[in-house]
Amino acid sequence: MDWRYFLSPRGLNFWLVASGAGLSLIWAFFTLIFSFRALTGPEQATVVQLGLMVSFFVGNFLIGWLLGKWAGDNRGPTYGLYSSLGSVALALLVVLPSGSLGWLVAVLALLGGLNGGLVSLKRQKPPQR
Repeated sequence: MDWRYFLSPRGLNFWLVASGAGLSLIWAFFTLIFSFRALTGPEQATVVQLGLMVSFFVGNFLIGWLLGKWAGDNRGPTYGLYSSLGSVALALLVVLPSGSLGWLVAVLALLGGLNGGLVSLKRQKPPQR
């Protein structure tokens, strides 16, 4: 796949992109609320950080997959990448002051959306012999 075509917003359904970014933002908001409520002491910090990273990845993976399937135009990775920007903005705003965890969560959110979009692509059947 050509990277210019891959990152180009031309031909995208912007209502799907906007709804995906909103869904991603809502997912990130509830993930952050849950993780801050679970953080009661310094001994839970490692578990909460791991849960935060997994939740951002899996949430954007599912959103990217769903948008790629709904669009049906074989541009799932583009939808997944652009829709994950909603959670990336919130992650950078809220988690970045804690250090490198903010960057790691943002990158995992982008990769989750990208992977979800890649999984939504239509597979070609192998040629029959």
